[in-house]
Amino acid sequence: MHESSVATLPEPAVDLAPVNLRDLGGLPVDGGVTRTGVLLRSDDVSVMPAAFAQKMVDDGVRSVIDLRSPEEALRTGRGPLTVPGVNYHHLALTASVSMPEDISRELLSASATPELVGSWYANLLETQARQLTLGVTLVAMSEGATVFHCAAGKDRTGVFAAVVLSLLGASPKTVSADYAVTATRLPQLFPRLRAIMGGLIPEVPVTMQTAELGAMMGAHAASMDAMQQVLAERHGSVIEPLRRAGLSDATIAQLRNRLVVAGG
Repeated sequence: MHESSVATLPEPAVDLAPVNLRDLGGLPVDGGVTRTGVLLRSDDVSVMPAAFAQKMVDDGVRSVIDLRSPEEALRTGRGPLTVPGVNYHHLALTASVSMPEDISRELLSASATPELVGSWYANLLETQARQLTLGVTLVAMSEGATVFHCAAGKDRTGVFAAVVLSLLGASPKTVSADYAVTATRLPQLFPRLRAIMGGLIPEVPVTMQTAELGAMMGAHAASMDAMQQVLAERHGSVIEPLRRAGLSDATIAQLRNRLVVAGG
């Protein structure tokens, strides 16, 4: 998206700080732990307060990777991180708004299992391997910190985080545990998403437990366990689809150099 198009984008519907923003630093990987202050995952950053965005820039954010669909990106735009010195990269992982159209009714039902969700994540990773490879390359080459996000910071963001952590040699348990942190943010996340997206996001009664909503509306470690198992069975590893899509050993080494520090 070109800078000249920013002025034509719709104004954000709300002005809220992200509730699922977190640093991927301090996680155990091969050779040490992930470096803090270099890679952050988040829910939608486009509607954050300007002061919050400025604090992120002051803390070193220099790149934004937007994993939302084109429709979502147009709905709320790029937001206050659209400032000189911050690069924006739109790498849509789904074609349609927040709940992609290729998600079946079964997957969105209360009876959806973590295995079903994990299978969908695996399919997403396979079909979007080129986009994910480009995203990994951008992280490896970026100066300063990078924040990557979708709408909730759970599904598409979770798959991207799993790819990065797997490339760094994190264990499957570590990958799944990072994904499951989002479960603690869901009570704040659902109202925020509805404020931004309106009727496009189903209303979740405050009295309803996430376990009653089905696995797709939750953030169960078992869902990410299932994704990793499916990809291991199909390809031998989570990262093999990206290698087939062109991810090189040199880029992986560059990623490790940026994100891994000795310690633990």
